[in-house]
Amino acid sequence: MSWTIERTATNATDITDLEAAIEAAARAGILMFCAANDQGVAADRSFPAACGGTKHLFKIGAAEASGTVWKWVGDPADVDFIFPGHNVIKDRPNNAPLEKCKTLTGSSVATAFAAGLAALVLYCVQLGALNTQDLKDRQGNAVTMEDYKAIKGHERMKEAFVAIGTSQASGNKYIEVWDVFGPAAKKADKVGRGGRLEVVAEVARRLKTRKTLE
Repeated sequence: MSWTIERTATNATDITDLEAAIEAAARAGILMFCAANDQGVAADRSFPAACGGTKHLFKIGAAEASGTVWKWVGDPADVDFIFPGHNVIKDRPNNAPLEKCKTLTGSSVATAFAAGLAALVLYCVQLGALNTQDLKDRQGNAVTMEDYKAIKGHERMKEAFVAIGTSQASGNKYIEVWDVFGPAAKKADKVGRGGRLEVVAEVARRLKTRKTLE
């Protein structure tokens, strides 16, 4: 949900309907990501983030290239995670020079990245579980379909994000995806199909590891 809405006198009924829909999605176990409203230091009371009936949605803020929170996000403590959202290249036709490419900025961009990372996490764990079934290996730290079902939930996805690794300088809000996926991509380039499945399974084993969250 890369958008925000403020409650007004004219849309109060619609906001109530939105809150009900968010609560229903949370009960159904649907992962939800929404954007901060990028109004600076002003208190953010925008929806969907302000829906009071559930804590089962991720509020995402924009980060600069350095991994620090973008100044218009406001209080970093008010978001769950921050993702790249400052001068992000929209497209690069024909490998055009970067300075000539269109860019996008804002927490709406960061929210799309967060949802994309969650999809990648789900795919890795699911593929890791299927690989385990193929190998009939259920010993030790093998990934199973139960792990896949569990990580589709809000709290386990939060743990998976933390397991990837976060920057302490950002208050553990900025996820350093390259620490996990960078080496895995390089390793996958050097092996055949069967080897790539095992590389994904290695990533999945890290992602499913339970973390103690404050």
